[in-house]
Amino acid sequence: MLVVAYDNRSDFEIAETILEEIEDAMIRTLLDQEIEVECEVSFSFVSAAEIKSLNAEYRDKDTVTDVLSFPMYEDFILHREAIIKDNPFLPLLLGDIVICVQQAKTQAKEYGNTLTRELSYLSVHSVLHLLGYDHMEDDEKSMMRRIEKEIMGDD
Repeated sequence: MLVVAYDNRSDFEIAETILEEIEDAMIRTLLDQEIEVECEVSFSFVSAAEIKSLNAEYRDKDTVTDVLSFPMYEDFILHREAIIKDNPFLPLLLGDIVICVQQAKTQAKEYGNTLTRELSYLSVHSVLHLLGYDHMEDDEKSMMRRIEKEIMGDD
């Protein structure tokens, strides 16, 4: 169902149990969105300096952020049938996820979460972006948050 190509370029060692939880969260997201083909995601853990540089380059924001998503397809969720049909080779590459572990650790502490929970949430959030969801408008943000809460099992 999901192939994840991990690349850890951060200074933090990511335990196998954390990777398993992240993968489980991403699979739950694909199942929730009824994506029924094998997919692949490129997943990188990076330093604060690297994500700041990427954020400046791709979003014109010269700040550290927690996660960046680089979808392979625009509005995948709206055009999934055509995209899947036009790409007979599986797994279907959805895109790239880049997470700053240092920022995730800071946020986990701030929100009272474990690092595993924070990384899992950021993974769900990112996969939704890869599928075409966004949170620029209030209605989009509400929908995305509702889906994230459902997938994460939050009330």
